[in-house]
Amino acid sequence: MATQTSSLIGANLSGASSDATALFALGTRATGTGDSVWEYVEATATFVTGEIVLVGVNGTAKTLISSLLTAYTEGYDLGFCQGVINQGEFGWVAKRGADLYVLVTGTMTAGSDTGLALGANSGRLVHGTAGGNTMFGVWLTESVSASGLRSVAKAVLQWPRIEASGQPG
Repeated sequence: MATQTSSLIGANLSGASSDATALFALGTRATGTGDSVWEYVEATATFVTGEIVLVGVNGTAKTLISSLLTAYTEGYDLGFCQGVINQGEFGWVAKRGADLYVLVTGTMTAGSDTGLALGANSGRLVHGTAGGNTMFGVWLTESVSASGLRSVAKAVLQWPRIEASGQPG
């Protein structure tokens, strides 16, 4: 897990960062080891390790599902939870870095950065195109075979983004 390298006293990037009281301004950015970048958010639902979230300009985060991508989401960005963040609580989500967790479904092969897509209602990656919601900027460093169940794999995140059907490029 990443260790903080920015000068934010008390920032905990260990993944166990959910807190009922806001310790930083929403949207605060922090840097960590592994060339990682993090953002402080408020969870609108309970998030699990590796879950992909959509982070709004106001610092609130929600589970990223494909139906949210059918309208233009200007000002929104992606984050990846590295531990549990409870609904209504505050924590750090990874925006970029190495050796980070991503939530996946099915079998994924290490070294893969093609054929990854956002699952329809899940906040996790699937293999395939998932209706045009192709994921870019995620490089899996660990193979996973979950037989259709949710699982967590390690990855390198290099400014992850989604090309969604119905969303301007």
